Amino acid sequence: MKSIKIAGGNDNFKNYLINLLELADLHYDVYANKNNTEITKYIVLNSVDEKQDVSNGHYCFINMDLIKNVSNNLNIEDYIITYGLGNKNTVTISSLDYNSGFVYCLQRDIVQNGHSIIESQEIPVDMVLRDIDELYAAMIVITLGLMDDKYTKKMLPGNREFKIFSRILNN
Repeated sequence: MKSIKIAGGNDNFKNYLINLLELADLHYDVYANKNNTEITKYIVLNSVDEKQDVSNGHYCFINMDLIKNVSNNLNIEDYIITYGLGNKNTVTISSLDYNSGFVYCLQRDIVQNGHSIIESQEIPVDMVLRDIDELYAAMIVITLGLMDDKYTKKMLPGNREFKIFSRILNN
């Protein structure tokens, strides 16, 4: 089973991420323990307030909204995917309305396993958001769905379900 290590962030973010992964039918072992040294496929840095060595994964998600002035505190050797509300991130959001949804924006291609490419794209998402932590978690889950070759089309506000459709690519 693939795994995700969460370094930094608060309990709300971690709980949202775990719940949204389950709703999206994406199966991962999630570790929030900093002392975990197992090699993981994905590492999520939602915030950093202390030195982090991030060298035991393949992809590292970095929340650029919450990481400020810590360039000396990070040692990253993985493929970096930045996310947040800034317009220079790999993954960002446009047309955000907490009561009705947002547009997920993958602004740069992601190379996966050295050969397949997930092309830049925009995905309208219908989801009532509780707070910014849930938005950040949704950004990660949608990206993981794309990387796992699933296309996340819609999150329904009433029952908070994801509708997942297989993505057909002609490479």
